[in-house]
Amino acid sequence: MLRSQRLTKIVDLVTAQGTVSVDELIDTLGISPATARRDLDALAERGMLRRTRGGASSNIVTFDPPMRQKSNQNPSAKSAIAHRCLDFIQPGAVIGMSGGSTCGAIAHALVEWVTEHTNPQLVGNQPILTVVTNAIDIAFSMISRPNIKIVLVGGVLNNNSLELTGPFAGEILERLCLDVAFIGVNGFDENGPGTIDEYEADTNRTMASRATRPIVVADSTKFGRRSFSSVGSVDVIDTIVTDSGIDPDVFESLKQRGYNVITASATV
Repeated sequence: MLRSQRLTKIVDLVTAQGTVSVDELIDTLGISPATARRDLDALAERGMLRRTRGGASSNIVTFDPPMRQKSNQNPSAKSAIAHRCLDFIQPGAVIGMSGGSTCGAIAHALVEWVTEHTNPQLVGNQPILTVVTNAIDIAFSMISRPNIKIVLVGGVLNNNSLELTGPFAGEILERLCLDVAFIGVNGFDENGPGTIDEYEADTNRTMASRATRPIVVADSTKFGRRSFSSVGSVDVIDTIVTDSGIDPDVFESLKQRGYNVITASATV
């Protein structure tokens, strides 16, 4: 396990449990007592937890996480897409993210990315990234990282997708400028990307319009699916990141329609 992955795991444990002991880290991660203490000290210096005698505790107010979407389908494909999307990120970036399980995978990858790019020598918790999202589960998944500035737009909550939509969300997004926006969708057919909710489609469209580089993130099973409401055509979003399982004919069709299709291969 890479050190960045180990640090992420430690913060996840502290966030979920409220506390963690050195002995627990030794048993859970298979590391030495000295390594466990060094990792806890490093995370404490970054403001990600509070050091205690024999372990650490959370330095944030805990609350019950919102109900997560049932997003266990194609996890390896979504993970590959998420890590491919990191190529569009650089320190200081302002990132828009809609809801959805693929964007959830991107959020997890961003947490690891920030852990790797945090300089423990710097004083304070200056944000490395700013994430603008309308999805409360996306925001919650990154809440323990003080180096990620989270902007949660307002709106009416969709209890199924956990996204905030409607005129309030649109008004906030219209005031913001994004470097890149990752847009999750329910389907992608001849009309372009789409969602099952018209308000989500409208919010996604607005978010895409505010980004220098809007990107549809969708695993290969989404192509050929018709959705109730279209996010827009290639004029709205012309870049797609998907997995290598996409049908070759679909891939060629998308390219002929003007899309820039980027495929990501899952690591074995």
